Amino acid sequence: MKTSPLFPALFFVLITSFSYAQKWPFKFGKVTEEEMQLEKCEFYPEAKSMVLGEYGDLSFYYTDDHGWKYEMEVTVRKKIFKITDGDQANVKISLYEPVKGSAKEEITGIKSYTYNEVDGKIEREKLDNSEYYTKRISDYWVEISFAIPNVKEGSVIEYTYRKTSDYLYNLTTWYFQSDIPTAHSEFRFTIPEYFNYQASQLGNVYLGENENKTKPEKFTYKWEVQEAMGNVRKGTGTLESNSKWRRMVLRNIPPIEDEPFMNNRSDVPSRLEFQLMSTNFPNSVMKVVAGSYQKFNNELLTSSSFGDRLKNGNFVKSLENSLQGKSPLEKGQSIYTHISKHFDWNKSYNFMSSQAGRPAYNKKSGNVADINLTLVAALREFDLQAFPVILSTRGHGTAHPIYPSYDDFNYVIAVIIVDGKLITCDATSGLPFGQLPLKCRNGNGWLVNDGGGKWLDLKANSKYVETTVIKTEIKEGELVTHVQQREADYAAHSFLRKIRNSSEEEYSKTISAAFSDAEVKNFHVSEIDLSQPVEIEYDVVREGNDADVIYIQPIITGSIQSCPFTRESRTSHIDFPYTQSRRVLAQITIPEGYQAELPEAAIYKLPDGAGAFIFNVQQQGDQVHVVSTLTIKKTMFSTEEYTSLKRFYEMVSNKNQELIVLSR
Repeated sequence: MKTSPLFPALFFVLITSFSYAQKWPFKFGKVTEEEMQLEKCEFYPEAKSMVLGEYGDLSFYYTDDHGWKYEMEVTVRKKIFKITDGDQANVKISLYEPVKGSAKEEITGIKSYTYNEVDGKIEREKLDNSEYYTKRISDYWVEISFAIPNVKEGSVIEYTYRKTSDYLYNLTTWYFQSDIPTAHSEFRFTIPEYFNYQASQLGNVYLGENENKTKPEKFTYKWEVQEAMGNVRKGTGTLESNSKWRRMVLRNIPPIEDEPFMNNRSDVPSRLEFQLMSTNFPNSVMKVVAGSYQKFNNELLTSSSFGDRLKNGNFVKSLENSLQGKSPLEKGQSIYTHISKHFDWNKSYNFMSSQAGRPAYNKKSGNVADINLTLVAALREFDLQAFPVILSTRGHGTAHPIYPSYDDFNYVIAVIIVDGKLITCDATSGLPFGQLPLKCRNGNGWLVNDGGGKWLDLKANSKYVETTVIKTEIKEGELVTHVQQREADYAAHSFLRKIRNSSEEEYSKTISAAFSDAEVKNFHVSEIDLSQPVEIEYDVVREGNDADVIYIQPIITGSIQSCPFTRESRTSHIDFPYTQSRRVLAQITIPEGYQAELPEAAIYKLPDGAGAFIFNVQQQGDQVHVVSTLTIKKTMFSTEEYTSLKRFYEMVSNKNQELIVLSR
């Protein structure tokens, strides 16, 4: 007897779903007078708009043609207090539809209303169904967008839609938190017992209500059996599922706000993410679905857009004579320099190549993957140990540490191993051999190799080093301060990035703006060599006087002058892209007849040796010497460490602003 190839040996048709009737926070299409009269968000009064309520409901179903799918109904209602840039009236919905793949997602049932009060009556305006647009925004995502009409100050707006998807590996993430405050966010989901998902709540805002129940669902299935004599028997049966039902509610949720050293904004919101771990269907054995990085690594190695691009680098055979007699390190430097100069980067990010090897080399332009995978192939051609490292750039988000996703990554670099030392390179960056642009310093990258791959710390040896010498004296009735700064590592990168977009004269004006009561003269920058520290010199000249009391700030630059952390608490971790070393040596010459009153020396430390600040003051004859040394050894600080870090920065900035008082 032979069964027809239906999944999984049967196919199911949902005929009924036991409804767990819970009252939603509001009824779509019906606003209240209280909502129309609301003048501010009670728990976040400065808000220009707020989410009055939002809810989502996710459930599964089965179709004859496409198998298992899920649908998610979403409804959102907002209050507009003040019109700013109109963003709250512009709705964007993302659909996961990779160019290379079979996943299909669809939006139906879009409805939207705007409510305004006119002459004491509530008027409702409906969105025209033809006024929404579809566009592809990447190789993986499509965006549906529409603008809610006639939005004014005081308007209430709402919209609803239904999303269906056959991409079951990662269900749609539910975001409880957004960039405006939310009074009520509620999400419910029902998942048949055949699917085992890991549901992870992420972020720093916690649940107000959390209900878990077993929800009975009934399905009918059709079966079809072909017997030995060619006869076909058909029938139906009933299948019961003890499905997992869950209801999650958050209330009075603050908005996500930009904060200093907040790297990946997409990591911050309180949200619920789903990862399919395994399936266990009737009449089938359990199947583990969740991918591993080792499996992901092997997929990349066999991909025509990745692994195949690493083979056959004979297109750089012309370099053979120039590389003879060179050490592996020198060879790596030469090949990197050649590839960097040979290609023009088209500013496109990707870790999968559209072309590489000889076609890309001949074209002389391409995306990040086209260039850096070509670099790896070229290095291997001359027997250098080189590998690609895929990563997520700063601001793009953090790659999941356990379950890989192609969408988590958007960049690829090269790593060369010489004498056991790993040297990271990006041939699109314009930086010297062995240096990475700051955007790549985002936690860990995945090194792809034949041994299954491994994580690589991309912040290792990432440093910001600045040394400043300041000499101040009174000459010819003027207070003259000569500044010499030596910028190394990412301090140099930061300076060069600023000056690259302007002339030296324009940049000197930027420095002048920092000294509103003084004039900046004699600005000079050393000859720029990207492999060497940058040296900057200038004079800061203020009007002097022969007053009986003169106030001098010895540390006018080169260290923390103000605290960037202003809020009492924080909802996102602090992510410095590098460790920091800032040292300032200041010398003040005391005019004849004056006495100096000096600040006190100080030492401040962060817990667990994460950082320290040392402030020393010493007078020798008519010279006062001040040394301000700041060291931050850690790059990542948790929200629990925020208070101590904020206090540390406040004390450092206050100390650096203290004055030397000269009197006679």
